[in-house]
Amino acid sequence: MRSISASTTAPVARGWVPLLGHLPQLAVKRVEFLQSIRAQGGIVRIFLGNRPVFVLNSPEAVHEVLLTQSRKFGKGLLFDVARPFIGNGIITSEHDVHLRQRRALQPAFRRDTIAGGVATMTGIAEEQVSSWRPGEVIAMDVVLRRTVTAMLVATLFSTERPDGARAVAELGERVAEHLNTVMRGVLVGTLLPAPLASSPALGHRRYLAAATALRELADAAVRQARQDPADRGDLLSIMFTATPGNPRGMTDVEARDELLSLLMAGAETTATTLAWALHEIGRRPELTERIKAECDALPADVPPGAATLPFTERFLREVLRLHQPSWLLMRRALGPVRVCGVDLPQGAELIYSALTMHRDPAHYPDPLRFHPDRWLDRPEKDLPPGAYVPFALGNRRCIGDHFAMTEMLVVLRAIVSRWRPRPVAGHQVRPVAHALIRPNALPMRVSPWPGD
Repeated sequence: MRSISASTTAPVARGWVPLLGHLPQLAVKRVEFLQSIRAQGGIVRIFLGNRPVFVLNSPEAVHEVLLTQSRKFGKGLLFDVARPFIGNGIITSEHDVHLRQRRALQPAFRRDTIAGGVATMTGIAEEQVSSWRPGEVIAMDVVLRRTVTAMLVATLFSTERPDGARAVAELGERVAEHLNTVMRGVLVGTLLPAPLASSPALGHRRYLAAATALRELADAAVRQARQDPADRGDLLSIMFTATPGNPRGMTDVEARDELLSLLMAGAETTATTLAWALHEIGRRPELTERIKAECDALPADVPPGAATLPFTERFLREVLRLHQPSWLLMRRALGPVRVCGVDLPQGAELIYSALTMHRDPAHYPDPLRFHPDRWLDRPEKDLPPGAYVPFALGNRRCIGDHFAMTEMLVVLRAIVSRWRPRPVAGHQVRPVAHALIRPNALPMRVSPWPGD
């Protein structure tokens, strides 16, 4: 366990530049910079220009902020930037509003509800992979984004609604087009001073246009659902249902904001994780064979999960460790607070990086090695609290964590049961850190399994 200095002041990370602070390092080597400062203390100060930000480097500090002292912290600058564009949904809302909205949405994310949607997910995934041809090169990153978005949209908006299946497919395509642009704009607005962030050279106009288009899509979907009073069992029906905390159900604006939040959190992150999973599958044929054997042995009517696909679930758990897409998340101190012996002033902005936490050799031997069976040697319950946080912790833990894992198992099962994806010769996959860390591009050649 890394010890934190008894000093009440967090040290300043090396490499500070007048006026710019640590922005040059973040601009060029974002993840490498955050990884490098882990050795400088459990809580370290960096500067975004002249703005100080405290980086949480130890599991103990992350656990305190996200769980044991969570009521003393708000969402922070990243979410302030996002709120005008994606509204005050479950991602950006605070305290009582967040609790009320989370309780209203929770029925959609119960395990039995998710199990009931597996057939829909499977149908979407099978339709996608059945269209591939032997030897074809598939842009996996693009295809996975469309597939996951279609799965999420089909859950949000029942295909039983008027214009159901066709409307869902079209909405999924349009949402996938805009999400990445919006998420990148939010990151730029967080890291850079407002005059720079709003520069056309950094794509600010594209960001505004994409955010407007997303809001219009969500508004249209809510209006259409409101005109159809039947309870379809989809997420929109759940939003409109009265709850003890909200006896009239959500307003149109509240429902719109929740749709945007769930699309933002559920589509891009899951698709990016799956892209890294396919990348690892392409590099490690022996793991692909283990996944195929496990999936082939599972009856078609049995939902995928940790109990039914244990190796595949460990494989995804390792993908989330080594390739955690969300490399930067934030919180804000609501008042003066002490975290692991370090005094933080009211208004202090905090950063934590699950990615760098997941690569700490103190908790993960040979951390850059992709090794799914490490989870047999040291299960998550044996790690220090805060050392593995792919879905955050506490009352802000991702409401859709089980939904996302189910989606990914469904998609992997659909692909690997039918195809052997392999890298394209000459293409080098590189991580690109914008709002998420995603592959620069992921073309893969698909071949049928021998004997199929």
